[in-house]
Order: sequence, then structure tokens, then C-alpha cells
Amino acid sequence: MTRTRKPPVTLEQRRDWLRRNEENGESPPEIAKGEAFDVRTVRKQIEIAKQERENREARSIVLRNAMEQHYNDLYKYAEKLNLQIYDQDITPPSPDEEYIEAALHEHLPRSPIWDYLRKKENLKKIEKAQLVNTRNMIEAAALTDQSLSSISGRMDGLLPGIIEALVFQVQQWSHGNKGINPQDQLQSEPANGFVNLRYGFAQLGRVDVEQAHEYQEIIREGLGKLESHLRSSEQYLNLEKTANEIERLNRKLREELAVIRLRRIVPGRCKFCPL
Repeated sequence: MTRTRKPPVTLEQRRDWLRRNEENGESPPEIAKGEAFDVRTVRKQIEIAKQERENREARSIVLRNAMEQHYNDLYKYAEKLNLQIYDQDITPPSPDEEYIEAALHEHLPRSPIWDYLRKKENLKKIEKAQLVNTRNMIEAAALTDQSLSSISGRMDGLLPGIIEALVFQVQQWSHGNKGINPQDQLQSEPANGFVNLRYGFAQLGRVDVEQAHEYQEIIREGLGKLESHLRSSEQYLNLEKTANEIERLNRKLREELAVIRLRRIVPGRCKFCPL
């Protein structure tokens, strides 16, 4: 009598045997009897099914971890861009930063983020050039101011200090800040029989005690005229306009980055995606 060779056990069969064994509590002998297979075959196939399940679960965990890390890389780059908007990023650049930026660009090729960043970079260059023009105007105005010129020869730090203070002023004003107030931040400090005059952070020089009040009033008057002229100058108004445009772009950029930062999952795909 010729024995008929049973066909090989299929993937679906062994998974079903594993399910019946674990969920229904059927023993390998019971399954073997109902399926007309040798009990050793059933035991072996159930074990194979368990190993296959463990392999699938392990691959799933590895893939999930890889996806989480990939999205985390994109999230951290969006967070870095967000901090850079207001110069708050103090982290050193990552060696893979250019690849992460390329990955985010692939995920979001039509996002306005990229146009905003290009426009902002161009505006920052314009702002830098305008600040140089404004500084040149400040220097010329300070050097030709008669009241300041009358005492600058006795105070070596006067004009350099005022120029630096006014350059700081225009940077503050153009971004909506108050800056330094000559009424209460032009101060005098005793110094070994003399008086040091200071405007905000800027040291203006040392004078005799007897002349301190007179010089302080001359400087206050000169600063008032220079600042009034500065605020209405074409150089400053152009700088302020550019700063406002940058601020408007910053707000739009923050809104777009907030979607990435708060959602934490980026749609689309890139060549670095784990799958």
C-alpha cells in the first residue's frame, strides 16, 4: 500500500494552530487528531509560528523606534528654527543638520517655511546694510553737533560712546523697544575726585566734579537733538520698515513651525524615512 505524502503545512495553518492552542486551549494532540497530522509536526509548527510572531513583533518595535527617532529629528530641527527666529538658539550645530533640513524639505516641499526663510535671509542682509548707513549718519551728525563738539576735546570717550549708544538705540527702536532714555539714564558716578559720565551702557568719559553738572546738561541737550533728528531720518525709517517686515515674516514662520512642533508627526516621505 502506497503512503500518500501530506502537503507541507502552510503559514495560515500553523498560525491557526497557534491561535487554537493559545486562545482555545487545544493541546497539540487534540489539534493533530482533528487535522490528521502527526503530533510532532503540530508541536513543531506551533513553535515555528511563535518564532515568526516574535520576529514580526521585534521588527515592528525596531521600525516604530526608527520612525519615532526620525520624527524626533524633524521636530528638533523645527524647534531649532523656531529658536533662531529670535536668536535664542544656543545649541551647537549637528553634523547631520543639512541632511535633516533636506529631509524636512522633502516631507514638506510646498510649505511656505522655505519661502519665508529665503525672504528673511535677504531682509537680514538689507537690514545689515541699512544699519551701516544709519551708523554713518549718526557719526556725521555727532561730529558736527556744536554743543557736543564744545566739550568733546576734554572727554575722549564722549563721541565714541554717544555713537555706540545711538546705534544701539536705532536697533532697539526699529524692533519696537524703548531703548535708552537720556532723561534718566544719563548718569554720573564719583571716581577718585572726578566724575564719570555714562549713558546707559556707554562710558562717555571723566570730568572734574565742578564741571559734571554743566557737561551732563550739554550732553543731555545734544542727545535730545540727535535722537529727534535720528527718528525722522530716511536712514532710520528704512531700517524700521525692514525690521517690521522681518517681524511679520517671523510671526508667519512661527505659525508654520508650530504645526510641526505641536503635531510632532510630519506628513509626506523622504529618503531617510525608515520605510
